Amino acid sequence: MYAALVAARAGARVMLVDRSLIGRGGATVMAQMTVAVALGEEVPDEPEHHLADTLQAGRGLCDTSLSQLLCEEAPACIREMDAWGVGWARKDGHISQVQAPGHDRPRCVYVDFVNTGPAVSKTLRGVVTRTKNVRKAGDLFVIQKLCERRIIFHAPLIVPGQPASKQIRIFDFDRLKGPEKPGGVSGHCISHKPHLLRV
Repeated sequence: MYAALVAARAGARVMLVDRSLIGRGGATVMAQMTVAVALGEEVPDEPEHHLADTLQAGRGLCDTSLSQLLCEEAPACIREMDAWGVGWARKDGHISQVQAPGHDRPRCVYVDFVNTGPAVSKTLRGVVTRTKNVRKAGDLFVIQKLCERRIIFHAPLIVPGQPASKQIRIFDFDRLKGPEKPGGVSGHCISHKPHLLRV
């Protein structure tokens, strides 16, 4: 959902598709405990310290560039969600941070110790709903996508619970312009839920 918001801010028209209900499937809503971020609210902290701990705990399994991106951008994202009203736990007027395994200092924020993920997901769902150029389609499953110059122009979907005869090219982007103008796309839909997929 956050990726959809970032794309919308950059001027893209976004179709957010989920095989479950939007924001009620996937990893975020299942997360319970805390989110690690170098806010420095409890003790001094910097993204490079967070990165060092992440790489050490990963024991060679982490992608260094992705880990660096995560550690550097996390503080701004957490504060943005705070402004959106996610409800991070607070202590003495600031966001509370606690110690967790793999970190050398109190770094982890939370809403409460069992509902952090659902709170983040609920907050993102609300912001997505208020964002004009993000459209949503739940209960759909993308089975293939073809990309050209970063434009997805063919995305067959299946509808859970529907017979196989209806699982054929439910959503298809056709390029209207030549290769010099890859952004000129339109969509057509043969879904049983066409109002959800109109672009």
